Amino acid sequence: MRRTTEQAKAELDRRYRASLAAKEKRNDRLFKSGGFLALFLAMTLLTVGVAIRTPEGQTTLPGIESSAADLENSKIPESSSEEPAETSRPVQMSSAKNLMAGITPMSVTKRNPDNAFITSQMDFAVKLLQQSLKKDGGKGSLVSPLSAQLCLAMVANGADGETLAEMEKVLGGDLSLEQLNQYLSAYAESLPSTEKTKLLINNAIWFKEGYPIYTDFLQTNADYYGADLYQAPFDGTTLQEINDWVNINTDGMIPELFDYLDLNTKMVLINTLLFDGTWETAYADEDVVNGTFYSYSGKEQTVEMMCSTESVYFSDQTAEGFLKYYDGKDYAFAAILPDRGIDIFEYVDSLTGDSLQSLLSNMWGMEVRAQLPKFKFEYSMNLKPILSDMGMPTAFMEGLADFSGMSPHALDISQAVQKTAIELSPTGTKAAAASGVGGYDSLPSYVYLNRPFVYMILDTKTNLPLFIGVMTEM
Repeated sequence: MRRTTEQAKAELDRRYRASLAAKEKRNDRLFKSGGFLALFLAMTLLTVGVAIRTPEGQTTLPGIESSAADLENSKIPESSSEEPAETSRPVQMSSAKNLMAGITPMSVTKRNPDNAFITSQMDFAVKLLQQSLKKDGGKGSLVSPLSAQLCLAMVANGADGETLAEMEKVLGGDLSLEQLNQYLSAYAESLPSTEKTKLLINNAIWFKEGYPIYTDFLQTNADYYGADLYQAPFDGTTLQEINDWVNINTDGMIPELFDYLDLNTKMVLINTLLFDGTWETAYADEDVVNGTFYSYSGKEQTVEMMCSTESVYFSDQTAEGFLKYYDGKDYAFAAILPDRGIDIFEYVDSLTGDSLQSLLSNMWGMEVRAQLPKFKFEYSMNLKPILSDMGMPTAFMEGLADFSGMSPHALDISQAVQKTAIELSPTGTKAAAASGVGGYDSLPSYVYLNRPFVYMILDTKTNLPLFIGVMTEM
């Protein structure tokens, strides 16, 4: 029987408290484990999972043996205060042993976002959205470029040869992996989180017992991404604990990430990104009216439209849109409505990183009469064919993938899954573009999102989308 969120929290909290007094142990040179990756966003929610396996038929290799006492005495590192830090959300497992306690993050060089980084990340965001739409047809899409970047960058730190070259090209364009680590680490740390607009990021790596892993790989991911490492048996218990970890770190929005773990899976890398924001100006009851959404399939759908007057407008030759700020103005919801007669899929297919940057840069202060539908949207996609088509197929090829920076034994990525969810309400957005605003024009613009549109949750300092999606029907 699947555990409820409350039961999972109670059990994991009990395990964590019991572990605080336990003695730390450090394993040198090689750790044993397996791999997967996940990601979360708030009222927009995203989970990405990447599983790494050995070739078919390869038996589990000998490694460091862990006694029952070792497992009982393992712990998650304590935060600097008496209570666990909110951003770390530590979870103690009964059968999984946290090995990162013996790896102290080192001081490394980091780079603040600049034009090179912003350009590469906007390109990645647009291509990820385009490929997701090509794979899923007219269902619409919602992806988190940042979450995918953080997860895949951790994986790339164990890659070499052609596998690494392909991953560098897809993730960073002309940026090297070292540069990408420096940029992503600094960027993730720079993203603000407040009581009313929270952004929480967590990373973890799970390895199968009996499988060796290089400490250099773990050290790099500790240095740049603060990743925790768990050694686990990868049985039914581990599956439940991974799902519980994701459940806790997504505030129950994703209660179950995996249905099963393949017998050959040796590693799982997880990134959770939680965004939970309240609007700077909430909608009053009288601002919510019944309206009609004209879906891509031709259906007329009755929806609740949230009506407001916004102050930031943007447009180009083919589309227009507006920003609606979250509390503090560090983040904003951006809506892009293609002109009438332009097919939403053709519009997205025509986008480039440069054109999206240009559109979001062409903002000015102007009264905008906006209508935004209330909606919930859940999305799940297989990233394996998407990333392969984007230019990194070798990482998924048995016998050709080169992850020799992770382990002395052959590994390839068997699964790459992303789950997302978003909910827009009169009070805000839960999920896991800043320009000067001048005076109003004399005449307002009207942007009514009553037909297919593109939407984003932006970091307003860089205009980079934490989430980007297409709504085709409610």
